[in-house]
Amino acid sequence: MGIRRIAVASVLALALLGSSALAAGFANTGVGLKARAMGGAFRAVADDWSAAMYNPAGYAFLKDNQLGGNAAFMHLRNDMTPNYRLGGEYEVGVFNDVTLYNQHEILSNPSAGIVFRLPVWGETVFGLSAYQRFDYNISWTAFSPLRAYNDSVDSYLPADQYRNNLDVVTFQLTAAREFIPEKLSIGIGLQLLRGDLVFNNVNFRTTPMTEEPWVDEPYRNVPELSRNDGNGWGFGLNLGMLYKLDPKTHLALTLDVPFDIDISGDARLDFILPKINALLIPGSPVGPGTLGYLFANGDNIDLPASFETTLKLPPTVGFGLSREINEKLTVALDAEYTFWSRFTGFEFTYSGLGAIPPITDDPATGYEFFSAPLESRVEFRNTTKIAGGVSYDALTYLTLFGGLSFDQGASRDGVAFIPQFADTGDKIGVSGGLQFHVQRWDLGIATAYTKYDDATITSMDKDLDGVLEGFPGDFTAKTYETILSFNYRF
Repeated sequence: MGIRRIAVASVLALALLGSSALAAGFANTGVGLKARAMGGAFRAVADDWSAAMYNPAGYAFLKDNQLGGNAAFMHLRNDMTPNYRLGGEYEVGVFNDVTLYNQHEILSNPSAGIVFRLPVWGETVFGLSAYQRFDYNISWTAFSPLRAYNDSVDSYLPADQYRNNLDVVTFQLTAAREFIPEKLSIGIGLQLLRGDLVFNNVNFRTTPMTEEPWVDEPYRNVPELSRNDGNGWGFGLNLGMLYKLDPKTHLALTLDVPFDIDISGDARLDFILPKINALLIPGSPVGPGTLGYLFANGDNIDLPASFETTLKLPPTVGFGLSREINEKLTVALDAEYTFWSRFTGFEFTYSGLGAIPPITDDPATGYEFFSAPLESRVEFRNTTKIAGGVSYDALTYLTLFGGLSFDQGASRDGVAFIPQFADTGDKIGVSGGLQFHVQRWDLGIATAYTKYDDATITSMDKDLDGVLEGFPGDFTAKTYETILSFNYRF
């Protein structure tokens, strides 16, 4: 009874710790309780339904059919202190020198799978699963137009001015079989990928006017609030090999290759135009209907549009090694290399633009300005993650897990860093969990904490091409995660 009370207290303690740890870039780690509790060191263990993501070859050695699932509850705790001044000196309305926090919320991330044996090609194990291989959700309130720029702008501004809600759900059909009985298995996962993207940004666009006072500060930089909401479909492959060096030592190799996803949807482009009072008085050289007047009268132009962009997802290669120290204790090591340099951010192209105010003297310049494509660049580097984990059967009905991980940050020396992808640096993760075994059921809970390095960003336009791909300021980040899971063997 004392042990049972300790186990119940442990569950309650983990629940109170609760909340998602993200790997480099925007990779999701909250799939599979055992895998997450062991810090991700699961490729060479791969002994439940979540092997679909970590190593499909693990299915071949499963003794039972399985139905399992988990819910990961995620909490991103980020803050930034902006230093966003054009040319290092001109204010544009970003809340500089103030510590800002991302909009806090508990995010849920469910996943599930079923595994079953069929008398196909001897005996092949098949599985159907759904999980999120990539996931990110962060939002900031960090901008309001300067009164000197426009003293009559509408008081309402959306709270999620800088937002990224990116989900890539994988629907995977897995097949695995033993090619050398009790020695070597190979598995393949055929993936259908669904990408959903909500991406908001504040873009500072150079005015199309070429003379004073339009080109003077603060009028020369026109804020454009872009809101993009779309989705798309793609495909991927997940390959794995599991080799038993001896009955207690397993070696794993994996390759995960998601292909690009073309995303399209609806957009809103909200232009806050400058109000230049000196050009609005009688006798002004510009009159209503002209391009100059439009960029002086303080209008708020809100245009609907359609957009297209491409999500370039990174492939990953992985290696795993596990060893059963004794009948109760298993230790595992994992290493993975992710080609994050393939992902360069988003370039949005727009079509079907709503009605632009009529311009009598230069309509072509006006249309070009309002319909111009937008870029939100990042410059990621390829990363390595190393993880170690343990599994210990403390009792016949209770297994304990623990894990540590080190993950390189994807951001390249602070270049092209934006708050929508707040990967501030290298990460250290600590995780743990427990699983109860009740007849054919496995019920578990795990928790994880990940601390990022702090980052100071100084560059806006490092390559001097006129595109402002950096967001100067100080950034910190950490994430929490709690996972609840079940697994039924039949």
